[in-house]
Amino acid sequence: MDMFLSGEITASVFCDEFYYSYDLGIDYDILNDAEQKAFSDLSTVSSRFSEFKEDHEKYPKGFFTEEQLYQKVRETKENLKAER
Repeated sequence: MDMFLSGEITASVFCDEFYYSYDLGIDYDILNDAEQKAFSDLSTVSSRFSEFKEDHEKYPKGFFTEEQLYQKVRETKENLKAER
């Protein structure tokens, strides 16, 4: 999350890495309820992110923009920090 928020990786790279790390790689049993909710919500946004203008024009409610992804990542990070 930090690398994306600081601009070190692109939105597409973040989404791919989040998918591999969270959706495929994590044991959900180790997460508390707040973490499960936060990461699940972020997963929804990252899995529906599109960098292509055409996607947003053709399916305006079907995809999330980079700004929406950025906001969700920032929100997730803040929520998880508050849980500690």
